[in-house]
Amino acid sequence: MKKILILGLMLCLVYSVSAQVNFGPRVTATSTKISLKENATAIKEGDGEFGYQYGVFLRMKVPVIGIYVQPELLFSNSNATLNDGNDDIDFSFNRIDVPVMVGAKIGPLRINAGPSFRFMTSAEQSLAGVTTDVKNNYKDSTVGYQAGIGFDLLKFVVDLKYEGSLDSFAEEGQGFNVDQRMNQWVFGVGFKLF
Repeated sequence: MKKILILGLMLCLVYSVSAQVNFGPRVTATSTKISLKENATAIKEGDGEFGYQYGVFLRMKVPVIGIYVQPELLFSNSNATLNDGNDDIDFSFNRIDVPVMVGAKIGPLRINAGPSFRFMTSAEQSLAGVTTDVKNNYKDSTVGYQAGIGFDLLKFVVDLKYEGSLDSFAEEGQGFNVDQRMNQWVFGVGFKLF
């Protein structure tokens, strides 16, 4: 009888823990823009450019206080454009992004915010049809923030978030000094495997 009771308690514990954790794949579409703070040159910001992210998310509900923590591990490709007065300068960045969202559910909606850690893996610049590797012009890692809303529909996780920069990821490039910060809108869809 004692073994059956212990087995029953263990099954209840396993079920309770699995009900508090969600894990699954995630894909997003992004609209990225480089903002230029303290720009003393003729370089102008371009329009937002589309990119993508893919990876996984893990959502852990914190019992009793009603919040959740949702770290994500994402491969990110972002594109952006600047203009030097004559030509458009196109940029392509590949990064590993690790946002860590803390949120709560209010009715059917989730609201969340948290830091986003970015690790640059490659950076290219295209000017007048010539593509150049410019990764050395950029920091290997930066910290940003994300804030947004979302909802869960059956096993799907849908989010709309804004991601901003807390620090510059480059102070110069193409011969000009500028505080470059990457900001983007993120529309993401995930699927709960469990």
